Amino acid sequence: MIRLRLAVVALSLMILAMVAGTPPSFAADKDVSAELESLDLEDLLQVEMVSPSERKQSLENIAGSYTILTEEDIKRSGARSVPEALRTVPGVVVTRTDTDKWSIGVRGFSGTFNSKQLILVDNRPITSPYFHGVIWSSQNLPIQQVKRIEVIRGPWTSLWGSESFNGVINVITKSAAEIQGNRSVTTAGTDGVSQYLRKGIHISENATMAVFAKGEYEPGKNYRIRGRTEKGSTDWTTGSGGFRADWLNAYTDQFSLQGQLAGSSITEYSPPGNPFSANKDKSDYSGYAQILWDRKTGARSGMQFRSSYTRTEITVSDMENMSNTVDAEFIYSNEQLDGHFLTFGIGGKYFWDEFSQGENVQVSNDSIYRLDFSGFAKDRITLIDEKLFLTLGLKLDYSGDSDLTPQPTARLLYMEDDEEYWLAYSYANRKPGFWLRDGNYRVRVRDKEYTMSVGEDLENEKLSSFEAGYRKLFSETLKLDLSLYLNSYDQMVTFSFDEDTNTATPVSGLSGTSYGLEVALDWQPWSFLTLRPSIDLSNQDFQNVPEGIPGFSPPLNSALYNIKLQALIDLAENWELDLFTSYLNSMDNKDLSTGFGFDARLAWQAREDLSLELIGNNLLTNVDENNFAPVEPSCTLRLTWDF
Repeated sequence: MIRLRLAVVALSLMILAMVAGTPPSFAADKDVSAELESLDLEDLLQVEMVSPSERKQSLENIAGSYTILTEEDIKRSGARSVPEALRTVPGVVVTRTDTDKWSIGVRGFSGTFNSKQLILVDNRPITSPYFHGVIWSSQNLPIQQVKRIEVIRGPWTSLWGSESFNGVINVITKSAAEIQGNRSVTTAGTDGVSQYLRKGIHISENATMAVFAKGEYEPGKNYRIRGRTEKGSTDWTTGSGGFRADWLNAYTDQFSLQGQLAGSSITEYSPPGNPFSANKDKSDYSGYAQILWDRKTGARSGMQFRSSYTRTEITVSDMENMSNTVDAEFIYSNEQLDGHFLTFGIGGKYFWDEFSQGENVQVSNDSIYRLDFSGFAKDRITLIDEKLFLTLGLKLDYSGDSDLTPQPTARLLYMEDDEEYWLAYSYANRKPGFWLRDGNYRVRVRDKEYTMSVGEDLENEKLSSFEAGYRKLFSETLKLDLSLYLNSYDQMVTFSFDEDTNTATPVSGLSGTSYGLEVALDWQPWSFLTLRPSIDLSNQDFQNVPEGIPGFSPPLNSALYNIKLQALIDLAENWELDLFTSYLNSMDNKDLSTGFGFDARLAWQAREDLSLELIGNNLLTNVDENNFAPVEPSCTLRLTWDF
């Protein structure tokens, strides 16, 4: 652990030195954008190659429910982290449960260790193989590095397998060519301070490289939890440094290498609802390296190879976990002459975890090793040229401790002028996470303490999902997106409580249905105003749902409505005002951050190379909060300088 700390510090210092000492690039350098400008229309159409997988190509014209947050969307949301940016997405519930902890749920499930969706960064899974959730405190991805965020609601099992149970969130970072030059982003406010530095340079005619570093400090704040004000964790200090290098050869081969080291420390408290916190100082560390090779073999065909290594060291209450993951995948696609667009791929993942047991939290084994394999095939069949498409897909997942599990999907898309209609069916079959089958810990439920025991003979969780949708572009300034879904769950993990022994055991005893409606508009009534209202209406009907299980992601088992409105206003030349308001409520006041939220951002572009933003969060709150709501509003000043 000491060596990893030294590596984090050394890399950060090296990057800061490079930012300060590297001479600026000159306009005479020939970059990719300049080369593209010299091409005619026919050549440009050839450059717009189709990716070997729907994981990289644009999500336009797909039979599914999706939202794409662009770089501009992320900036105008005022977000300082990926979870904050996701708050504006329809069908997504984001709750900050502590200073360094987030709960993100898609279509009705939420919790600190929510395992119901897959989260990726540049197609690299950041969901913990052991805990089946994302430990956000160990990620530390600077929001300034993010190019876009793709949110796909509903299971896409034929591409991503059973991990995409309720959806997929893919964070796409900027290439080195897109972050050339020097940039400094400084923030200061009631939530602390941060400093981000970036340097992008040309290595050669076709190669670019960028390095970055970021440090941040947050003092922490109090939270409203079940009607009481509780102290959150304090003194959260984070630091990260990373790089990316890209090489492009004649528009046929693209090679990328990227990596990051990050560390954080915090004085942790254990308020109700966060059973995996402890009253102690703790530190988390992480690092990864990824290599990507993308080759275009034809106008609509190509292949891609990606491999990464990820290491994290985290503390869960008083137990320390060191995790290593190596994964690799190969994808190939080819459009056949008879109207078939085939995509297939194979992949594998090997991870090993080691544990230093605690008194409050333990696992059955001091170390765990596992090798997983998967393969998928997908065919997009053109039934009517440029109008009707049928997509059939199947992924096979194999884990070292379970049988081969098929994950099929069928999707139908009809396009007519500016309208799209789609239908989809998906099936998911997934093994419960190691954490549920192997963990031992104590937790307070309904003001009574229980010891969680190992769950034995847990069955695979199963999901059958039916979806339908409609999209229409009424004009260049008005777009409608509507989705309906019905999910049937079976053999979901829940808990059996023994009042005599004060123990709780995971069992495969939960089944039920979830259905809902998502409606989103993108409307620009005037040139200076864009409105993005959305409404998410859902209902869950499950039997034998235990209440008050903190940290996990049980269904709410009630009706839920979530209303959001984002207003983007161009006040004047170089002035922007952005407002975001939301209202979330459940019909029977379940454990959820219900109530009204309001955020605002005022931005001034003082010069081409200098901008100033004033960001306010949690303004005008304290309306019927029930659980995990920040007590105080916050105000942040953000200064961006290109030099």
